[in-house]
Amino acid sequence: MTYTPDVVVWEVTYKCNAKCIHCGSDCIAQEKPYQLTTAECLDIIQDLKELGAKLVILSGGEPLLRKDIGALAAALNRAKIDFAFISNGLALNEHSIKLIKAVKPRAFGLSIDAADAYMHDYIRGHKGTFDNLIKGIKLLHENGIEPSVVTTIHKLNFSQLPKIRDFLIENGIRLWQIQYADFIGRMPKEAMITEGQFFELSKFILDTKVNYRKYFDIALGADVMGYMSDYAQSLQGPWLGCHAGLNVLGLGSDGAVRGCLSLQRDEYIEGYTTQRSLKDIWNDKNAFSYNRHFDCSMLTGYCKDCIYAAACKGGCIRSATSNSCERCNPYCLYKIEESGFTSDEQARIEFSKEEIAALYDPISKLPQEFWNDTFCSNILECQCKY
Repeated sequence: MTYTPDVVVWEVTYKCNAKCIHCGSDCIAQEKPYQLTTAECLDIIQDLKELGAKLVILSGGEPLLRKDIGALAAALNRAKIDFAFISNGLALNEHSIKLIKAVKPRAFGLSIDAADAYMHDYIRGHKGTFDNLIKGIKLLHENGIEPSVVTTIHKLNFSQLPKIRDFLIENGIRLWQIQYADFIGRMPKEAMITEGQFFELSKFILDTKVNYRKYFDIALGADVMGYMSDYAQSLQGPWLGCHAGLNVLGLGSDGAVRGCLSLQRDEYIEGYTTQRSLKDIWNDKNAFSYNRHFDCSMLTGYCKDCIYAAACKGGCIRSATSNSCERCNPYCLYKIEESGFTSDEQARIEFSKEEIAALYDPISKLPQEFWNDTFCSNILECQCKY
């Protein structure tokens, strides 16, 4: 069978000017000991063209910190491959806007995880990030570049969802993707949302899609939000299983090839483009076996016994395996609809500020303003402005 990497997420640099508490790649201010050269990147782009890639998402780290990012974008244009950026917004200025405008990306994505400066800056680990975002959004609009937004949810910012939605509406953002942080990279396991919060998050996304459609052209959960439940059909559409290694590809700044960048464990590295061509790795009959040679015996727990096991394949592999080596998904709407939550703890939605502080203070002290803020957890019924 022939596979085509329709969507490629390329971490073009490990270097980052922020230090997000949920970073799945654990990016820092320094590049990895080895970063792909411009020439090596151009070879990869040629391989992507020959493999039939349709969309390349340039991410990081912070992609705008890579000095040859303009050359890579221009090469993608020559190869007639659509591309987009995912950025934290810190490097957006008059100079970078000129570059972005010149290369004409399909989209420019910004990561926004709170709707006020102290919380967003805390999550992003860099003071001034929120102010830069507001300036960057304005620059993008003024230069005819439509910004989109990605929001990553964990216990700290779960209650901020309505406020973020208001912020996006006020700033003319019409494309919004919401995802939840998983236990990879720097993200602490204890700070992941519970199954109860996941269920409420799903309801919030559906509420936004249905009742705020005049404000958003696209408002969706990432492809980890669906699976086989009746509720999920309205939320995300039909779930056809994880696409990693089938029509999705992840590339690291050091040349590591994965089916999906979220699959961070070394066992998911299929090879390095510094040692073999991307075409050879992608076309290897033994590569990406967890999906290309999937068998229900790979699943564990309730996923293995589920009536949808063969079609669903355990949902998102990252979510199913991030807590252990097993392949059983804790965030499944069908499982919640059929049998409820795993435990009383997982059914919880509300968390006190003291509990949240205990999770995040070992990483970095919560901003003082957090203790003076109204804290809400009923994200659908809340009418306050925080």
